[in-house]
Amino acid sequence: MTHNRLPAARLTPPRRTLDRICMAGVAVIVATLTACSPDGLTDSRPAAPSAPSYSSLGSGSLVVVNVSNDTTAQNETPLAVNPTNSQNLITGNNDWNYNDGCGVNASLDGGKTWTKTLPSGFVPGITKYTNDPSVAGTGNYDYGGDPAVAFSPDGRTAYFACFGYQGTPPYGVALLLSRSTDGGITWTAGGSTAPLTLVSNFTGNGQAKGSTGQFPDHESIHVAKDGTIYIPWAQFTGSSGHSPIYVATSRDGGASFSAPVQVTSGSVHSDQDARIVTDPATGYAYLTFDNSILGGKGTALFVSISKDRGATWSTPVRFGTFQNPVCLYPPYCFNITGNQFRGPGSYPVPAFDPTSKRLFVAYTDIVGGKAQIFLTSANVSNLAKWSTAQTVAPASGDRINVEMSIEPTSGRIDLMANDRSWSGNTLFDITYFGSADGGTTWAVQRVTKSSWDPAQYGVPSGSGIRPFIGDYDGIVSTATSAGLTWTGPGKTTGALPTNLEVYFASVTP
Repeated sequence: MTHNRLPAARLTPPRRTLDRICMAGVAVIVATLTACSPDGLTDSRPAAPSAPSYSSLGSGSLVVVNVSNDTTAQNETPLAVNPTNSQNLITGNNDWNYNDGCGVNASLDGGKTWTKTLPSGFVPGITKYTNDPSVAGTGNYDYGGDPAVAFSPDGRTAYFACFGYQGTPPYGVALLLSRSTDGGITWTAGGSTAPLTLVSNFTGNGQAKGSTGQFPDHESIHVAKDGTIYIPWAQFTGSSGHSPIYVATSRDGGASFSAPVQVTSGSVHSDQDARIVTDPATGYAYLTFDNSILGGKGTALFVSISKDRGATWSTPVRFGTFQNPVCLYPPYCFNITGNQFRGPGSYPVPAFDPTSKRLFVAYTDIVGGKAQIFLTSANVSNLAKWSTAQTVAPASGDRINVEMSIEPTSGRIDLMANDRSWSGNTLFDITYFGSADGGTTWAVQRVTKSSWDPAQYGVPSGSGIRPFIGDYDGIVSTATSAGLTWTGPGKTTGALPTNLEVYFASVTP
């Protein structure tokens, strides 16, 4: 397409100001993540269970690739695999290049090579800017964030969801969906002739309902076998401490979305970290999220079910309680050891196993002084009865930011985490965990070759840096391997260590 060429000075975007939005709701976030003793409630928190056995992965092969391979920061790295072609993968990111939008990379060879980050590795139609100062963007927003990716069941369409933010009053926010029909190489062009699909829009920064910081946060995306697209998010309302979960659905391949449905209400309303998985046989959708129990009674895990493709949702059922959920949001909270940085919290990650008809949920919790991975599950015929949360391969160091996927034919569980077990609980690595027996035994593989300190790298922030590795990574399962994406350090090319890269690994269990 033809781009309008404007002077660079007119195209200079404000540096991303997500902190302005997030700080308005930090009281809600910290309240949700800071647990107390659950007075008067059934205690379903993990005790010190008998540990499952685990071993080194052994002969499994491992390939690691630098995906973004540029000179500035990317973080938050969702991953999707084409269900009809396991060689086709897409990953997203928060792109801290000149565009300050949502970045995207695609692979057509199983992750060995990826499309370039510069100059056009971003989703068009969101921001006013591109990664070329002389080329205008096709969107209306100053910056974008919270990438989420998926494929249609037939593999013909890739989907990318992202928020667009205004940096000036009225601080509007839009949740947008882009589509690709060539495996993620090119995306909806944007502008008036090829606009992105509007999922929902919002008025931000306290302009609605008298709030001190109303904003949506951390959407995710899931596409069911019947093609229904689910996009849930938390709607923070600032000082009210109220953040219900909403879900919007599309039944026409992302051409349009339903009006958002509010899932949570009443006493279950300080919510975040919503994700959805579906049972391919029944089409039932399962939504998990975490919640700050009213009255300072802890932080809990909840599940809700939709049996009508997202039109209505059941009253959420509580299936677990944290002892001390990870909260990495300095200066407000940082409850693991070491130098401080902003990173993931203890959100629940669901996955559905068609072979056993069980819904699995993995999460991290600080038990015995260290952040550990826990796994629980329930047969979908009775979501009131969950297994006792078991520690996944008990570790000598903190493990945070767990991601999970299940291979649908064999039921193999694939997990990954940021792991300090390989460095005496001082530095970070990525670890893969695989189980072929429902979580009884685990094969464990160190993925990264060298450890690093996330407090020593960051994203641009004024004249300095802000250590921030993002709130989530990505993992997918194929019949023969697991694919992983995460944020790691790159070569420092300027005066500041702001080069965080997207990395991909293929692990053969």
